Amino acid sequence: MTVLSNLMSSLIPWLLAVTLACSLGILLLRFFAEPFAPGIEFGPLVRRLVNRRALEPEGPSIEDSSAASRQLRRRLRRNEWALHTQLRLLVWIACLMMFSRLLILASAMVGSVLTGSLDRLFTAAISHWVRWDASDYIDLARLGYAADHQKLLVFLPLYPLVVRVMAMLCLGHYVFAGFLVSNLCLMAAGWALYHIVNAQYGERTARRAVVLLMFAPLSLVFSVPYAESMFLAFTLLAVLCARNRRFVLAGVFGMLSAATRLIGVLVIVPIFMEMLKYLHALDLRHRNRVRFFGRLGLYVLTCLIVPLGTASYLLVNQIVAGHPFAFVDALSTYLSQTVGSIWNTQAFSIWHAFNDGDLSWQLGTWIPQSGYIFAIALVLLAMSTAVPPAEGMYAWLYLVITMTPSWMLSGPRTLTSMYPLYIMLALISRKKGYYIMLMAVSVAMLCFFGYMYALMGSVV
Repeated sequence: MTVLSNLMSSLIPWLLAVTLACSLGILLLRFFAEPFAPGIEFGPLVRRLVNRRALEPEGPSIEDSSAASRQLRRRLRRNEWALHTQLRLLVWIACLMMFSRLLILASAMVGSVLTGSLDRLFTAAISHWVRWDASDYIDLARLGYAADHQKLLVFLPLYPLVVRVMAMLCLGHYVFAGFLVSNLCLMAAGWALYHIVNAQYGERTARRAVVLLMFAPLSLVFSVPYAESMFLAFTLLAVLCARNRRFVLAGVFGMLSAATRLIGVLVIVPIFMEMLKYLHALDLRHRNRVRFFGRLGLYVLTCLIVPLGTASYLLVNQIVAGHPFAFVDALSTYLSQTVGSIWNTQAFSIWHAFNDGDLSWQLGTWIPQSGYIFAIALVLLAMSTAVPPAEGMYAWLYLVITMTPSWMLSGPRTLTSMYPLYIMLALISRKKGYYIMLMAVSVAMLCFFGYMYALMGSVV
């Protein structure tokens, strides 16, 4: 067993490096081509570069501008965003969410019956779902930041602040407020994901993406008092606003995402890409260079709204601990996290998957984490020629950056909040057989992790 673990912990990180390098090369090529030739496929792009032709099309895209076509487009758009249509969509998302949450509860109850620990599930019903960071978020919402609680500095301020406000409306019940905020944000995330995918791939793919989100193996973290659902909701809303050319609003939602999690600042990538594509559609670079550079500068300033969320977190550190990067010391002291690499994270996850003495931690943390990292890297490589390059680049950076800290325990939970993952999986599962197989695996893992989180606490 030790020989096998050493072999895998040496070999798989190298395979991971090759996989990420290949996907990065494809994504960079498509990413830099996208502003000049929006929507160009990988094959035509390579042929155009090989033939040394200009990357731009021969002229700006010409749309049917007749009065009848414009009126039809406006009517279709009004119908799509009509109140009754949105209400039906929200009801469908709420039903999906409730069914998947009930499935998690049922799996915890059935598992506790089979293991003879049903009494544990009912003696402290709430505490079984408020574990690890969830309890810290509740403490932060209740007590706020304090110099004598340095550990709480590792958590960003927006989620506990919203929970604190919601608790005032819930008569001081902070735990209930945490559950309520998380589930409302999950509904908002599902709504935004549907509209993002529907606009590009159609309704069937959009519905499939939302179903995959709700039944993701670790989607339980979207309903307990964690910041993941809020981060996902604000990120998706920022991307949706950028797709609809509401760039200032996209920057505001991006700022809120960055105030929820540090990696939220990465939403600048898809926002700025949409700005560049819109500039190309206006064709100002050829017609009016002054207006082109003026608008480009305005878009760059708009993108700078996003890091204000991170700046607010640094300000909190300065006020509480006297140093804007005090959270780095807190991460090192309380969570044993320092700067590392995704390769080391993959290697030590595989090693612990074989050698950790606690079976529940092997099944609930180390095996899922090592599997998640490599599987998502493979999905990213497979879809790097199909997924929009902005989403692909966001996913690549998200995967590498979030898996960089040493002594990573919450890798699967962190990767569950990567929104392009659900777009890629929805595209992969277009064939019915693939979709059924993917859903079967997701539901089985959802039930398993529900039990492991509630009764064993080994899912972090």
